[in-house]
Amino acid sequence: MEQQVKLHKFAKDHEWETVDTYWSSPFYYWKRHGVRVSPPVPVRVLAFGRVVAESYEGWTNIGGASSMLVQKIQIRGDQGNTVRIEIGEEIIVDEE
Repeated sequence: MEQQVKLHKFAKDHEWETVDTYWSSPFYYWKRHGVRVSPPVPVRVLAFGRVVAESYEGWTNIGGASSMLVQKIQIRGDQGNTVRIEIGEEIIVDEE
């Protein structure tokens, strides 16, 4: 997947706002992509109205089995603030 970069300006204070949607073919459901938001704000992924991933560190991965449904990427922040959203390669955390 090529990297996508978007800017988002919050319309409301501390409410979840959808910034992108993602769907994956059943043949590629195992493929994962990373979502990074800077400056860091809470980010979550919904599939069929349920939270399937959530992070308060400004990043998460999308994809997996729930991506055969439409996944919504949502972020939450302060009204008027603008953030940069990058969607690209899977984020792998080294837990040493």
